[in-house]
Amino acid sequence: MHLSVMRFRRRLRLGLLLVLALPAVPATAMSRPAQPTQAAKAAALALADKGWEHFEAGRYEEALAAFRDAYDQVHAPPILRFVARSCERLGRLIEARSLFQRVVDEPLEASAPPEFHEAQAKARVELAALASRIPTLEIVITGVAPGAVELTLDGERVVQTGPLECDPGEHTVVATLPGQAPMTRTILLREGAKQRVALVLTPAPAPVTRSAPPSGDVPHTARSDVNMAVLVGGGVATGVGAATGLLFTVLANNRAGDAEAQKTTLLADGRNPCTTRPAPAACTAQSQAVNESRLYSNVAFWSFAGAGAVGLGTLIYALVHRPEAPVQVTPAVGMNDVGLSVGGAF
Repeated sequence: MHLSVMRFRRRLRLGLLLVLALPAVPATAMSRPAQPTQAAKAAALALADKGWEHFEAGRYEEALAAFRDAYDQVHAPPILRFVARSCERLGRLIEARSLFQRVVDEPLEASAPPEFHEAQAKARVELAALASRIPTLEIVITGVAPGAVELTLDGERVVQTGPLECDPGEHTVVATLPGQAPMTRTILLREGAKQRVALVLTPAPAPVTRSAPPSGDVPHTARSDVNMAVLVGGGVATGVGAATGLLFTVLANNRAGDAEAQKTTLLADGRNPCTTRPAPAACTAQSQAVNESRLYSNVAFWSFAGAGAVGLGTLIYALVHRPEAPVQVTPAVGMNDVGLSVGGAF
């Protein structure tokens, strides 16, 4: 068996034997309500031996499990100290500190085994050395009130009150604002480091409340659409009316010219043949040309009149419903006077 293992077991066995040999020692001296039995002592020795072998080989997880089981059998400070040392080797410094503190705080009588007092003295030194190795992490939230954000460190909710003690290694900070995606930061802490992480959060914009337009008013966008429809429709109607008037003016002039030419032909011999009965067909054609000329003239007139009316109405509508120009009021400060400057379209 390895020399260090033999030494460890011999010192632990001596301490446990002394515990069994002192039935009158108060329970506070052993940190246990009842004296350990011979079977418990044997089990504790076997588990402690196994734990020490794992510890020496660097298998700290296995060592921790064995030392814990041994301490469950016999609550001896030397075993608890090695539970703390196993946690310390695993990087679980905060848990190790708590366990070392338990060993230091153990109320031992003067008659307790020397191995117990020795374990307590060593734990006190190890506890002091551990203090400077525990890193801290300070999380600073800006942009929002601290109470408005939910903050977690490695899945556990924390409060932004100052530096937080953590074990060395990788840690995850998550800040969550209501209605927004969480902000996540991963931090690697080394032993003894004092690290600060700043999270800049932006609150969600306040919802835009749109008030309903007063009764009888048309919303701005709808009113603009109506105005555009009226102006375009009025312009088209005016153009169509003017084009129609022009077309029928040309037709009326053509038919009037035809009627005049036919009249000249009929009166060429100095008499009017249209007064006889039955009248010649040329007289009927001339009369029809006159009537068509008058009809086309009337259509042209009313087309021009309608186009003018629509155009005038559209112009008036455009002037009445033109967009309001913004009015700007600017303070005017001079050497000897103070006033307001008002600008805009009126």
